[in-house]
Amino acid sequence: MRPLISPVLLLFGLAMGTGQKTSIPTFVIKQPTIIAFFPPVTEAELEKDPGTNEALSDFQFYASQVASPLKKAGIDFEVASATEFKVNNSGVIHRFRTGKVRVGYYFVAPGKEPHVEQGVMTDLDILEVAREQFQLRIPGP
Repeated sequence: MRPLISPVLLLFGLAMGTGQKTSIPTFVIKQPTIIAFFPPVTEAELEKDPGTNEALSDFQFYASQVASPLKKAGIDFEVASATEFKVNNSGVIHRFRTGKVRVGYYFVAPGKEPHVEQGVMTDLDILEVAREQFQLRIPGP
């Protein structure tokens, strides 16, 4: 059984949703990057919807499995607890809104168009898409 999401958010250094308005995270793309995103949630929302807790737990588990292989391959792996974020790619700033499926992965490299995968992906799926998008040799987990 995977841990509840609360320790997960602490692992990634993310704050739970508090209802307060927060600034939109901005990521500067210096090398191939994956931005894993999910919406901020409150403890009450997690208690009310066990499916959300399970999905975010899976999200964290698989993300933790790919961090090391991605780093070794020269790929940044970021996590955004947000429904939108900004990406500064070669001096051009794009705003990304997650839409209806609010969990997913934003694959981007300097000067390249992004590729977005929505929904929770396994570690093997994340690595496979990264290999395809970045044309890099990436070791398995």
